[in-house]
Amino acid sequence: MIAIDDLNDWVGFLKGHPQVKTPNMDALAARSTVFERAYCNAPTCTGSRASALTGLSVQSTGVWDLDQTFSTVNPGKPMLWGMLNNAGYATQLYGKVDHNFTLGSQPFPTTTPYANKVCPSGTGVGAFDWGPTSGPDSDHPDYRFAQQGIDYLASASRSRPFFLGVGFVRTHVGWYVPQRFFDMYPKEGLALPEAPADDLDDLGPAGRAIALQWNFHQCITKQNLWADAVQAYLASISWVDEQIGRLIAALDASPHANNTMVVLWSDHGFHLGEKFHWHKEALWERSTHVPFLMRRPGQATSVRQRACVSLRDMVPTLLDYCRAAPAYPMDGVSLRPLIEQPSRSWDVPVLTTHEQYDHAIRTDQWRYIRYSAGERELYDESVDPHEYKNLAGDASHEPLMAQLDALMPPRPV
Repeated sequence: MIAIDDLNDWVGFLKGHPQVKTPNMDALAARSTVFERAYCNAPTCTGSRASALTGLSVQSTGVWDLDQTFSTVNPGKPMLWGMLNNAGYATQLYGKVDHNFTLGSQPFPTTTPYANKVCPSGTGVGAFDWGPTSGPDSDHPDYRFAQQGIDYLASASRSRPFFLGVGFVRTHVGWYVPQRFFDMYPKEGLALPEAPADDLDDLGPAGRAIALQWNFHQCITKQNLWADAVQAYLASISWVDEQIGRLIAALDASPHANNTMVVLWSDHGFHLGEKFHWHKEALWERSTHVPFLMRRPGQATSVRQRACVSLRDMVPTLLDYCRAAPAYPMDGVSLRPLIEQPSRSWDVPVLTTHEQYDHAIRTDQWRYIRYSAGERELYDESVDPHEYKNLAGDASHEPLMAQLDALMPPRPV
């Protein structure tokens, strides 16, 4: 399992950004089932990981605040690796798979904050920052996490099944990665996200407040740092891609190459100016759409799957393939039928929850958002993938929104 922190759909195999360079993830996708429309169940690290690693909805995990984890809210209840361990698997985690992890030392630019010196975030001025580092790659946590995974593959027993989880962190701010990755993306001619001046005019107060959280867009553009930030995020993605390449090369060279399943996913997306938002913690496409692929043992060709799927389907799928029993009833469903019969019909809307009472439903055509006070947004993704036009005010869509409302938890009393 390869887990990636804060990576949106800016990967080559999803064509999320026209200039991104992710050759190693693309090579893995070329021999995997790629879920082109996969969505997180919460647009935060803790909420998403608790759901994705248990097969449970956010409502079942009870985890939606950043200071919660699955184990603190559900003491004694196993996550994926606990269930696999009970089934006879050796299990090992390195890096940020669950939200409980040890980062260790990491290099920083010569001064910090390096680029963004004035815009405050939830943890203070400069916390949303980026810049080039010097020194060897091995100083970086992600390099060490990949190396730990490589060493594990070299020593893993051939007589006992294993689960290895490696989680990469540097697509999370601060984007401090070696200079050569910044050099891959010259700022001149760099494609920036589109943010029409009137993009928030059809949103209510709740949507606008989320979009303008911390007023990052104005702050960053006043410093003329929009292109710099996009460059840094792309550099961070390519840095992580290189570490993934090292890990997959080690698997391919190992005795486990042909009998090991590979799954790659990100916990949630990230905005870089779309809807004037610079963060996660939103219910729009850019915050919730994530890379997600599965490679079956020996798979050599790519299957592109367009059905909408949820990260909470990952654990039921893996338990199904590993012939391991779930420790509790799960809200997610196994994707094995969809993987093995890609053309079959699949209509399972995805629910994403933020801060307990804000919800989004994603179907093949629609994204419907309902905030706790009743404010609504509706987007026709088939013709409006950037979600510029909120259709919730159109009375003709009331029957559709009523159907989608029925798929959400009830509003708070």
